[in-house]
Amino acid sequence: MSETSPALPSVLRSGTVARIKRVTAVDTVRARILLAIDLGLLKPGERLPAESDLAKTLDVGEITARRAIESLADEGVVERRRGRSGGTFVSPAGARRADGAGAEAVAAYLADSDEVHRLIDVRLLLEAALTHHAALRVTAEEIAQLRAYVAEAGSAATWAEYHLADEAFHRSLARASGLDWAIGYYDEVLTDLYAYFLPYPIDYLLESNSEHVDLVDALERHDAVGAVRLIEAHVTVLHESMFMGLGSREQTSETDAGG
Repeated sequence: MSETSPALPSVLRSGTVARIKRVTAVDTVRARILLAIDLGLLKPGERLPAESDLAKTLDVGEITARRAIESLADEGVVERRRGRSGGTFVSPAGARRADGAGAEAVAAYLADSDEVHRLIDVRLLLEAALTHHAALRVTAEEIAQLRAYVAEAGSAATWAEYHLADEAFHRSLARASGLDWAIGYYDEVLTDLYAYFLPYPIDYLLESNSEHVDLVDALERHDAVGAVRLIEAHVTVLHESMFMGLGSREQTSETDAGG
C-alpha cells in the first residue's frame, strides 16, 4: 500500500480479534473442530482432512494442526484408524466437548460474536464496492481465472479443499476491481473473518458455489448492479450461517451473553 493511500475510518478498520488472539494456536484448531462437532457440522464417523490440508485451511502450521489432532485423539474426541481406508474420524463420543483449554477456546469463539458480525458488515461494504468496480473493468483473463476457482471449488471433496478455492476466488475478485488502495483493507478483514470459519458439510458448501457461478456470469456481462446484488446476498447470509446463527445442543444463556 502506498504512503498516499487514504486512511480507512476507524470504525471500518479491522480491529484486534479480541478473545481468540489470547488462545494458543493449538487450541484455536481444537476449538474450531470442537465447535463444529458441537453444532452438528461435523458428524460422528466423519473423516477429517489430512493434517496438511487442515493446516492450510485453518491458517496454522502443520505441526500445530498435528498437535491439535493428537490432543483431540487423546481425549477421545476423534479417533485414528490405520490402513488404506484409515485416517482421522470424529468418534461416536466426539460430540462431548472437552474440558480445560478446549472449552475455554470454544468459549472465546462464542464470546466474539459481536466482532464477527462487525467483520461481516465491513466485508460486505468493501466487497460490494470491489465487485462493482470489477464488473466495470474485468478482463477475459480474469473471468477465466474466476471460473477456474469456481470449478476447483465445485470439485472439492472436503470442506478444506473448498475453503482454499473459495478464498482464492474472493481474493481474485477483489484484485479484478483495480482498486489497489482498497484491496489491502479487504484482505485484512477477510483474514480476520476467516479466523472464525468452521468446518461445514461439503454439500452445503457446494450449493453455495452456485452463487459464485451466477456472480461470474454477471461480471462477464459487466452487469455491475446485478453483480453487487449477488455479492450482497452471498455475504449477508453469513450473519446466520456462521456459528453465531447456529443453534448448539449445549449452548446456554451463559454463552449467549457474548452476543
